[in-house]
Amino acid sequence: GNQTSARIRVGFLFLKTNEKEPAKRERAMQSLEMSSSTPISEDDTDRGTEGESTSTRNAITLDEMLSLHVGENGKAQLRHFLLSSMAWVPAVMLTLMSVFTERTPEWRCTSDDNTLCGIGGNVTDICSLGDDDWEWESKSASVVSEWDLVCNDAWKVTFADSMFFVGFFFGAGLLGQLADIKGRWVAMYMSLAIAATGAAASAASLGYWQYLIFKLPIGFGCGGVGVASFVLSTEPLGAKWRAFLGIATQYWWASGICFMSGVAAIVTEWRTLTFFFVFLTGTYAIFSSPLVKESPRWLLISGEVEKAHAILTTYAKVNDKTLPPEGLPPLKLPTENIKTASIRELLPFPSLCRRLVAMAFIFFVNSMVYYGLSLNVGSLGGSIYLNNFLSGLVEMPSYAFAQFAVEAMGRQRTLVLLLAIAGSGCLISGFAQGTAKTVVAFAGRFGIAASFNMIFLYTTELFPTVVRSAALGFCSLVARVSGIAAPQIIALQMLEPALPFLIFGGFAVAACLMATSLPETKGVITEDTLEGAEAQSASWNGARNFTRLEESAEEEMLRV
Repeated sequence: GNQTSARIRVGFLFLKTNEKEPAKRERAMQSLEMSSSTPISEDDTDRGTEGESTSTRNAITLDEMLSLHVGENGKAQLRHFLLSSMAWVPAVMLTLMSVFTERTPEWRCTSDDNTLCGIGGNVTDICSLGDDDWEWESKSASVVSEWDLVCNDAWKVTFADSMFFVGFFFGAGLLGQLADIKGRWVAMYMSLAIAATGAAASAASLGYWQYLIFKLPIGFGCGGVGVASFVLSTEPLGAKWRAFLGIATQYWWASGICFMSGVAAIVTEWRTLTFFFVFLTGTYAIFSSPLVKESPRWLLISGEVEKAHAILTTYAKVNDKTLPPEGLPPLKLPTENIKTASIRELLPFPSLCRRLVAMAFIFFVNSMVYYGLSLNVGSLGGSIYLNNFLSGLVEMPSYAFAQFAVEAMGRQRTLVLLLAIAGSGCLISGFAQGTAKTVVAFAGRFGIAASFNMIFLYTTELFPTVVRSAALGFCSLVARVSGIAAPQIIALQMLEPALPFLIFGGFAVAACLMATSLPETKGVITEDTLEGAEAQSASWNGARNFTRLEESAEEEMLRV
């Protein structure tokens, strides 16, 4: 599900196009000519202009190169995809480790008063006992037990979680920009380094306020990991595989949730657990970094044509493709014929503004409910380790459902159904008890995880080309704000245990109703301009009758 989380800005960078400086573009054109497969002989020196034109004609786009010569999803891309998308595992461990490091561990009553601790004693609230009437089973089990963050200090726990999402807010934006400027590879491994360093520092904290400060760099780094990992893993794939496997990256996220649950059940001291997650993050970075290559698509956009060409040649060889005697044909630089627009340019177009408001609210709800349910898994009955493991397990079929439902049922109906499931599950769990509460909460987790996973695809299809990146970026920004609010909603359980579930459920139902006003986009010709999109919307006449493509026409467009 972006779920990192970390999920929030992946669509934004996937669609964003960089502006190139004139000097860099000039160097790129020179590299393009040097890499041409059409040599110019001495007899052709008097026809330089004609030869240059031939070179340009022989150049092909990156997607054409993948389709015709390299392979769209060969062994090379699959290996690259698995290695680079695996970064979601350390990302989720560092994002959700607070489920265990900030849990309230077991305690025992030590009072000599038999009405409290003796036979028949029924005290379950340590806040009703004196400081000398109880003690922790293990003082080093979590930050709660080590620094006594209970009763009047209980607010410090959720405040630390909100601090994490403040860091996430800035990390997703700034490290996302770094992925555009310096490359996806640099951004991903720098994000992992920042998050791991912050986590190690938090594990060495001498007190709560030091711990709180180090939550910022953990969130900052985690905010960049998902962004860079997504685009790095999917950009070398062919067009027809990018959407399908883009959703599949989230299986690593769910697997990481299951894995960390088992580790936390064995390593029960919070400092040791944190250091172990840092060790696993460093191990992944050390062993994967030499094997993961920079995105050829980013290299091409950045003017590094020869490097992109070399990586594609390596992919073709690994994929057992037969190369032309003169090597792969030259690459055509991407064109920038369409000028992008800002969000404020949507204001004169009422239908597009309504879509933006609806999707921003849906993003807000998805982030709030997903992270709220993830961090609040300890409130469910039974073992926190088993519940967290099952919550990750539930997400795996939710991703599979989202992958196939968006094609079988359409985007809008799938979103409405998933939000309805999420809302119903949260509302019912607010009133249920015992095992029933856990079951319906997992149903809500299923719905919100799948919804969070597919709204990026849906949003990119709702807006015209000129404003698509800006619209998705705005929605992602709103979602990061709700991530900051989610821990504070969880804190309301101190007033009433059912209150967080009821709030999450109410917001999910409201988002479900909001989604019913959105149009279907499956098989729809996406407009490039704001005026075209508004005219398309005006032609509905009260119905969602976008001009749809026949299956054959849609397949033909994908090949172009």
